[in-house]
Amino acid sequence: MNDKFITKAEALKELGISARSLYDKVRQGVIIANKVNSRVIYYSLNSIRAYKSGQAVQKVAPPLH
Repeated sequence: MNDKFITKAEALKELGISARSLYDKVRQGVIIANKVNSRVIYYSLNSIRAYKSGQAVQKVAPPLH
């Protein structure tokens, strides 16, 4: 299945959490993020939905720094 990547604003709306909590989830490897450059980060919609449903998410990439 293809994964769709969404913006930070869309991810925050989908999850209903703070920006800091989203960052923490990425660092923990729970939410997959794709850092395009120093200002642009996209978040995996599949990993967000898996987190919301309580399913285990497979760590695909190292957390962002």
